[in-house]
Amino acid sequence: MNCLRMLVRYRGLIWNLVLLELRLRYAGSRLGLLWVLLVPLVVLGSYLFLFGKILQVQAIPGVTGFEYGLLVACGLLPWLGFSEGITRGTASVLAQRNLMKSRVFPMELVPVTSVCVALLGQLCGTVLLLAVVGIRGELGASLVLLPVLFLLQALFTIGVVWFLSCVNILCRDTSQVVGLLMLLLMFVSPIAYTERMVPSGLDLVVKLNPLSYLIDAYRVALLADHEFHLEGLVVFGGLTFLSLMVGYRYFMRLRRVLPDFV
Repeated sequence: MNCLRMLVRYRGLIWNLVLLELRLRYAGSRLGLLWVLLVPLVVLGSYLFLFGKILQVQAIPGVTGFEYGLLVACGLLPWLGFSEGITRGTASVLAQRNLMKSRVFPMELVPVTSVCVALLGQLCGTVLLLAVVGIRGELGASLVLLPVLFLLQALFTIGVVWFLSCVNILCRDTSQVVGLLMLLLMFVSPIAYTERMVPSGLDLVVKLNPLSYLIDAYRVALLADHEFHLEGLVVFGGLTFLSLMVGYRYFMRLRRVLPDFV
């Protein structure tokens, strides 16, 4: 698999590009890289406080508002990482158009960098969530799935972004369309609900959404009492492989002609 060998080969360069993008993004900010930690902290704290203290939601029988807040947070964090990775990654190649004519710099790393930066924010939020769940004594052996899920999510997102970043150069409206699709996808992803809460007849919409399998797997890894579905993880693994192969081949095929469209 050429794409995986390429990612391993340039892992050092990818890390340096991630650090560079973070420095540029927060240049001039007094808090600097602390914003990477503060943003997920505020989002996570807001959801837990909203559902646990203010609304005291009991969407699921026998589940307290705070526990429901944890369930929502387990779906929200991977969604935020995926959404930011797709949105920024789609526009990343066009934003770095000055590098397209370079025969030395591997242009395919630009979308990869955007995805990794987005996942770094998700990682900080997940560490905070682990601390909350750990204090409650609800961590289980399924926690070993977490690194696998991060890897699968990263590869899946990279494959999608490789494809969309090329389409965005050929059609400049792609970034706007992707923004709208991300908003719609948020409502059909089981972030604030589980598959059991979906009415019969609409469950097909959830099953056709790849993020449904990813979010469910994150809940298994982070919440010990969540039921594990092996078939869902296998399906998402297959979709990850398909996304990576199609996205990489499409990007490398169009890489030579993309400068002509800038």
